Amino acid sequence: MRQSAALRVIPQDLPAEAPRVYSYTRFSTPEQAQGDSFRRQADAAARWVSRKNAEREADGLAPVALDETLNLKDLGVSAFRGANTAEDSGLGGFVFACREGLIAPGSYLLVESLDRISRMPPRRVSRLLDDIVEAGVTVVTLSDGLEYDAQRLDSDASALLIALMVSWRAHEESKVKGQRVAAAWAEKRLRVRDGRDTKLTSRGPGWLHWTGEHWQERQPHAETVRRVYRWTLEGLGEHKIAERLNAAKVPTMGRSSMWHRSTIAKLLRNPAVIGTLTPGRMDYGTGKRERCLEEGIEGAYPAVIDRGDWLAVRAIKDGRTPAVKGRGAKAPLSNLFAGLARCPDCGAAMTRVYKGSGSKGGKPKLVCTRAKAGAAPHPYRSVPLDLLQEAFERDWQAILADIPAGEAGGGLDAEHANLSAVIAETESEVERLVGLCQRHPSQSVASRVRALEAQLTSLRADLSRLEDQRAIADHGLVVARVGALQDAMGLGEEPRPLDISRVNAALRAIFEGVTVDHLAGVLALRWRQGGESTIRFAWPDRLAR
Repeated sequence: MRQSAALRVIPQDLPAEAPRVYSYTRFSTPEQAQGDSFRRQADAAARWVSRKNAEREADGLAPVALDETLNLKDLGVSAFRGANTAEDSGLGGFVFACREGLIAPGSYLLVESLDRISRMPPRRVSRLLDDIVEAGVTVVTLSDGLEYDAQRLDSDASALLIALMVSWRAHEESKVKGQRVAAAWAEKRLRVRDGRDTKLTSRGPGWLHWTGEHWQERQPHAETVRRVYRWTLEGLGEHKIAERLNAAKVPTMGRSSMWHRSTIAKLLRNPAVIGTLTPGRMDYGTGKRERCLEEGIEGAYPAVIDRGDWLAVRAIKDGRTPAVKGRGAKAPLSNLFAGLARCPDCGAAMTRVYKGSGSKGGKPKLVCTRAKAGAAPHPYRSVPLDLLQEAFERDWQAILADIPAGEAGGGLDAEHANLSAVIAETESEVERLVGLCQRHPSQSVASRVRALEAQLTSLRADLSRLEDQRAIADHGLVVARVGALQDAMGLGEEPRPLDISRVNAALRAIFEGVTVDHLAGVLALRWRQGGESTIRFAWPDRLAR
């Protein structure tokens, strides 16, 4: 068990007959440290000790003194969810010492009020208070002069009721305050999302800083981000990139003194590089502190990475295979062409079947899903999966020697130009109608403006999807994805078992489909940017046998 702060120093210099007095100070926000909160609580504790000693002197008892050897301070710590009760906190360490019998019976704990101890629900406050008084410690609330010890709480119902009511009021105050703060942040996020504000907070990504009016690149960090993405597109792995940055003594963007692979991985998955803010909020609904992310807000930051490069890196790093359901849901992927293989007869997807090593022809095979279901216009045929995989492992480098340029980009460019022109014309019409409505208010004109604005939203969404398609169709990005395939296949490395899931993800980023031509004995791989390459996996006469 971790040793608390209260256990590290147990005071020995006070007279044995003198009760020990501990003063606990807490405030919830760092700003209160600049105000009067700390001084007010300290002065109140000193006044109580002075009054107490006057009483003890009249009774012929030894004076008490504040024991300041324990660090009973939680400065800038909230008590709403019990952060100040952790063992490494001021109050938490003291309570732990009470439970372990390390605080002398007859001691006093001075607090400004019970809400300084906790703002948790009364049930939990009651347990916390019980742990303290059970150790023989009297809790004194300086604001009203009340004292709570085990005897009083057991014999005086009003004392327990007062403690519970104070706890309830404090908890409700904090809950309402939390709800108001959450609502204020929700409104801030909404204002950024609909364009009324230009920032959520002045704290942004490490490669940007807020000038007071707009976001501006922070160098050399912005250029470092670009280097990381450029190297990734050239085929370098995250570990190698971190090594390069450390060797060049490139400054980090956080508190770490060096670059780590995990830092590079986070940077390559951060949508803020293309200007997207992903706001979030803390959710305590399950009793645990969980961060819930909302839909990203595009254009909230200036982009430092081209959208096409972002899409290429996403395809390299996060290529996904189809979701597996049923009995094989947790099994590792065993089909190199999952999600890609197509039937040459009907174009349907082909799936892996395996009837067990003891059955006839007990090897994994690919079959047409329609034929398997008895719904195909052609006979049921199967192709051994090992033939296909062996052929690909043998000849994959050959198909990369001549990557087709593709024809998709030209058509997409024309479509993009046409759609952009339509959007521009629609925006001009909206502007004209708005001006007309301002001069001559009209319900019909206003209705027309709303309809055109809705149409613009749809057109802009289409344009965004088209831009993604253009980026995917770019031949330069295909070259970058080929680097990811080479890395997945272990080019230039020592022989190692093939990571089928990783290779499949790289293949899906490069090819839109693979036709398994069982008659010709070839795999026809269709490139995403257009064009086709083939790999022979068997001669027709062998398949016939």
